[in-house]
Amino acid sequence: MILADHYPRGNRELRGSYFKAHGPKDTVTWFSCHGVQLKTEEDGRMFPVSDSSSTIVDCLLSEAHKNGVLLESGRIATQISCNDNGRFDIVVAKAPDNLKQTIQADYLLIATGGCRQGYVLAVQLGHTIVSFSRVRAKLKLPNLQKSIPQLTQVGPMLVTHWGFSGPVILRLSAWAARLLFSSAYQGTLLVDFVPDLHVDDVKNILLNHKRKYKKQKLQNLAPPEFHLPKRFWQYLVEHQGLDKNTLWASVSHHSLQLLASSIKYCSFDLSGKGEFKDEFVTAGGVPLSEINLNTMESRICPNLFFAGEVINVDGITGGFNFQNAWTGGYIAGTSIAKSALSHS
Repeated sequence: MILADHYPRGNRELRGSYFKAHGPKDTVTWFSCHGVQLKTEEDGRMFPVSDSSSTIVDCLLSEAHKNGVLLESGRIATQISCNDNGRFDIVVAKAPDNLKQTIQADYLLIATGGCRQGYVLAVQLGHTIVSFSRVRAKLKLPNLQKSIPQLTQVGPMLVTHWGFSGPVILRLSAWAARLLFSSAYQGTLLVDFVPDLHVDDVKNILLNHKRKYKKQKLQNLAPPEFHLPKRFWQYLVEHQGLDKNTLWASVSHHSLQLLASSIKYCSFDLSGKGEFKDEFVTAGGVPLSEINLNTMESRICPNLFFAGEVINVDGITGGFNFQNAWTGGYIAGTSIAKSALSHS
């Protein structure tokens, strides 16, 4: 399997030269040279031989210390802006007194993982953030007589090319693990894609959208209030038997009611579990279209770089998210070094 296929978000964009710059073989070699042995399982997932994540953490901290990298804990970058000289002004707050100071930098690399603060800083510098709307998902299993509150969960859900995943699905799977196994992974998933809206509110949004975009094709323009991926909106349209080329002006009130119901009460038959251990680390982030993947530099703000889960890439468990972070970090680091040396 192609390495990029292990990334539900980013699989198309990462098929180029991205992993060629610093791929899995480079990662294995680097850790081996620094005393950490890795093992590869049959499905391609990779772990330290020790089966302990602290082995990786300790190695990285040791190398950072040896190379004079200054690590400061208990400090949070709260605000970043570009000054008239093209440098970054970074306002840093120190816990617990919240004392603030401003640090200047010629280059900035945001590699904050799934920390919300990283997204805040990216937005301050002109970027947008891909996010996933909350859903309410309820799992119904055959021969289950009693009500189990944990089988209804609210949270982000990912629509992938092989099915559903993300935090809400993982929580449902965890609570229903034994029940799913005993039912041979058969059942029904009921999804409310807009849990904060009443079905009448959903229909009114559709009506207003119809009035506003009469000459637009139904499949091309979903109401933004629903935060539905375009391809999934097209699926809902086709699932209701509607012609995807129909103009919004021609959509009947009955069809709008069907669409509203499918958004609020969408039912999916379970047909089995995922082929992989499909745990996701972080969903969403800075869009790849706003980043030059050859350098990891922002296309919006010069000398700003990104790496890791702060960008809109996420992979299945087994080292793939780490590999994305290390590849992006390597590309960003070498790009910053080359630029700095050329201006010195």
